[in-house]
Amino acid sequence: MPSFFDRVLERELKDALVKFERELRQAGLDEEHVKSRIRGARQFVNFLYGRYIGKRERA
Repeated sequence: MPSFFDRVLERELKDALVKFERELRQAGLDEEHVKSRIRGARQFVNFLYGRYIGKRERA
């Protein structure tokens, strides 16, 4: 079961991705560039979150 910290971290990461996407669109990037950048950002977030979960489980 996820802890309070896990739920807050997950929510903050989702909020950060939404803000990042909004800023990209406001900057005037075309749809393909936005999708590509968001895909990369999601992969990075998954990598970071996966490292956090892995370290937490080993402790």
